[in-house]
Amino acid sequence: MWYLFFLTVIFLQPPNIYSLNETCWPRANNLTCVLNKLFFGYNKYLRPNQTGDPIRVQVYLMITSLGPIAELDMSYTMNLFFRQVWTDERLTLPNKISNVAVSTKLLSAIWKPDTYFINSRSGFLHTTPTLNHLLRILENGRLLYSSRLTIKASCSNFLRRFPLDIQTCPFILSSYAYGTEDVIYDWKLDENNGVELVPLKLSQFDLFHYKTSKRIIQFNDRNHSVLQLDLSMRRNAGYYILQGYIPASLLVILSWISFWINSDATADRVYIGVTCVLSLTTLILDIRSYIPAVPYFTAIDYFFIMCYLFLFASVIQLTAVHCHLDYRRTIRRKKVMKNLSKTSDRQNTSSKISLSVQNIRQLNPTQRSTFAGVVQRLQNLQQKAPLHEFDRLARIGFPLLFTLCNCIYWYIFVFYTSQ
Repeated sequence: MWYLFFLTVIFLQPPNIYSLNETCWPRANNLTCVLNKLFFGYNKYLRPNQTGDPIRVQVYLMITSLGPIAELDMSYTMNLFFRQVWTDERLTLPNKISNVAVSTKLLSAIWKPDTYFINSRSGFLHTTPTLNHLLRILENGRLLYSSRLTIKASCSNFLRRFPLDIQTCPFILSSYAYGTEDVIYDWKLDENNGVELVPLKLSQFDLFHYKTSKRIIQFNDRNHSVLQLDLSMRRNAGYYILQGYIPASLLVILSWISFWINSDATADRVYIGVTCVLSLTTLILDIRSYIPAVPYFTAIDYFFIMCYLFLFASVIQLTAVHCHLDYRRTIRRKKVMKNLSKTSDRQNTSSKISLSVQNIRQLNPTQRSTFAGVVQRLQNLQQKAPLHEFDRLARIGFPLLFTLCNCIYWYIFVFYTSQ
């Protein structure tokens, strides 16, 4: 009978509802008990301090890799650890407990900032081998939420100085739904201003500076707190120097070989000039495939235009030499024909030139010697012509002018515009 009485008393006792009292707090090592009491009556749909001041969220970034940086679609990719710290007084731990790492399954049970990246195009949370994020409950109700992300963000490149340019790519974040009356973002105050950069090695760029800023912008008639990170990168021009500048310069120098070729070899000189022009065109098309179709000239375009002008100038020079030589031959030929008409006893000059060998033998010694002199003069015209004065000037003028243009070009795009 007494046995039944004790069982009835035990089963009729009310269930133990966890509350913030001494039944659980002294046993600080019992984290399950502590967490159960913290989440009793917790409403994840309301932000902390709902009727009070806005929640301040501190952001800390650790960038582990940067790139590729694509000019064609004007974007860049980076891997980072994205960390947020905010205070939720409803999750305040007892004094004997601090910095508790809890399961990330609790993320679905608590309120957290709805942070998004304004200029991102795509991104994902790493899941190898498991979801790469963590949640820690710190002292005084502070929460730390960290996740490992890969973000592809837009970066409006200004390519007027390409490939000698400096690009600044922004990374902008804000709250999607909460305005400044609910959530305010701040960079973590430390020696890195909230951004830590692991030593990065980029293939085409050197990251030499970054800048953090904070501002308020208006979205849909509502003010939002915004954090921005500006990454300043200088392009490594080594690839374009080896694949663009040096080959284009060598093609220009190659076109100068025609200045040392016999002036009468017009076909050979034209072949060299045309070949250099076509080779430069192929080189330009290859380089332009790496940059978007922008409506303005880039720095490398100006260099290619300069090389084009020198190639066309060399072709025009050999054309001028050919026309001048042809003009001088015509004048010389007219003088020879005129002298021939005076020494042939009023005979037709054209008939004497077309005489066969048999008719030449029938001439008297005086006429034969006269005709032989005329033929010798005509043969001398077909011999190697002396160095033309145009070629002599071109051998000196073209290299000097090309060197001067290069000095002006590199001064403008390396020193002057970079300031």
